[in-house]
Amino acid sequence: MHENGKIISAKKALEFIEDNMILGIGSGSTVKYFIRFLAENIKKGYLRGIKAIPSSYDTRIMLHKLGIECVDLLDCPVIDITIDGADAVYFDKSIIIKGGGGAFLREKIIGYAAKEFIIIVDESKVGRRFPVPVEVLPFGLGYAVKKLGEIGEEIRVRECKGKLGPCISDNGNIIVDVLFDESMLSPGLEKKLNMIPGVLENGIFTRDAKIIVGSEDGNVTVSNL
Repeated sequence: MHENGKIISAKKALEFIEDNMILGIGSGSTVKYFIRFLAENIKKGYLRGIKAIPSSYDTRIMLHKLGIECVDLLDCPVIDITIDGADAVYFDKSIIIKGGGGAFLREKIIGYAAKEFIIIVDESKVGRRFPVPVEVLPFGLGYAVKKLGEIGEEIRVRECKGKLGPCISDNGNIIVDVLFDESMLSPGLEKKLNMIPGVLENGIFTRDAKIIVGSEDGNVTVSNL
């Protein structure tokens, strides 16, 4: 579902990539299309000298399998462009929500560290209601859940398929999903959530970004957040 929109937005993002760039690479189904297209262009010689900083083990494994060189922020502290997907885009609120795949802490690091941040989505993500994921230090889970419950409509500790118990992030922390009334979604909420002791990061992104939206009928738009 919505696969054509994902493919179109992923292909459009390639137009912004140049030789010898350091790319931050996010996670998710739309990003997987971008990685495949990137690998094809490198293999054909259309792009050279590309290095990638992955946001998750999942992304790193895919990049490795396709022969794209991976580095980290210690090796390359300056990222030219970060390409990532999103679970919801609110143009009217100047925010996006990410983290359905659980990699939002690292995604935020490479997204905010980049000179340019490009989000690729299909049209279904625009204005979509989606819970805000919050990464919590296990030691602080009880207090964090209490404080999050005071401001959110619904709250749940995320569970994973394939294992018992809570979903553990690539960083060894617990992910809590919080559904907010849309009136509460704002750039200020990003900072408010991070002020709760035990919360390490949340899935609200507020930095300037270029949003590429692909539609099922073949159209693509590029807008600034």
